[in-house]
Amino acid sequence: MPIAKKYKYVDLSGYAFTGKHAVIDLLREFEGFCVPHFEFEFNLLRIQGGIRDLETALVDDWSPIRSDAAIRRFRKVVDRFSSKNSIVDPSSWFCAVGWNYEDFFNSRFKELSTAYLDEFIEASWQTNWPYPLAEIPGYELFFRKLKKLCGAKDAMDFEICLAAPETFIEVTRNYLNNLLAAFVQNRREDSARTVVMHNSFEPFNPSRSIRYFHDAKSIVVDRDPRDNYVAGLWYRPTALPPDKFIKRYRLYRQLSKRHDDGNINVLRILFEQLVLEYDTTVPKILDFLGEDHSVHVEPKKYFDPAISGKNVGIWRNYEHQEEIDLIYHELNEYCYES
Repeated sequence: MPIAKKYKYVDLSGYAFTGKHAVIDLLREFEGFCVPHFEFEFNLLRIQGGIRDLETALVDDWSPIRSDAAIRRFRKVVDRFSSKNSIVDPSSWFCAVGWNYEDFFNSRFKELSTAYLDEFIEASWQTNWPYPLAEIPGYELFFRKLKKLCGAKDAMDFEICLAAPETFIEVTRNYLNNLLAAFVQNRREDSARTVVMHNSFEPFNPSRSIRYFHDAKSIVVDRDPRDNYVAGLWYRPTALPPDKFIKRYRLYRQLSKRHDDGNINVLRILFEQLVLEYDTTVPKILDFLGEDHSVHVEPKKYFDPAISGKNVGIWRNYEHQEEIDLIYHELNEYCYES
């Protein structure tokens, strides 16, 4: 498959309501950066059945059962992502998840994804293969059982794929570059050099996802747990109660630390640092991205620290200060002290 123009990539991630949007707006001020709307998340790597699961089954822990199942799951993910809900096509409501990736990737998502998967498959054939029975929809299982009762010898036959690639990383890099090149073309941003993604890598083990790109970096945004808690209540009044919030907050950071291998392509910053230490944090981000400071052509056009400063210390005006005191007591090491 011909390789499209190669881009640099930067993924922005956080832990929900930790201030990632501020970095999104900051990068919109950089020349040559293709920054999608904050609501668009490229989920193909991290979702169950996606690329990370595919590598585990095809490379890290291969078996004929696991590798075949991974191929089948990835195909289903591609079908779900590429399908579009349509009132005139009732069947689409049983398949489409509403993300409409064909629209975002210049009508090439399914084409490129199918070609990517085909590069791994060395052979396929129909055979009696019981393992997919554990995952097929209930209605299909019912009809296969009925077919078997009627004497059909192929009632439990499935297509099985033989796939054990030796070049998973390189094939994946080329696929993702071509796919995201189609994304840039769809946005008509011909001058773009760097493509920004949202939550593609996740904050827990970004190093693994960075490997899937020729040139990629990860910025992880965190926030004072007290403000994180109150911000969650603003957007979701039924958010977690304080005790469960504390457990989740601590666990997420502990698990992130487990995979914090000192990768120079991962930058972890605090929302408070970007807002209150703007003059030192922005140059730090530019240096991390390997960009000359001159690419910051529209400073404070989209991200103004004076405005965002209103979102620092919002816990002080929260009605239930006893909850804030509990969070501070339990998560003191994560609290930002200016």
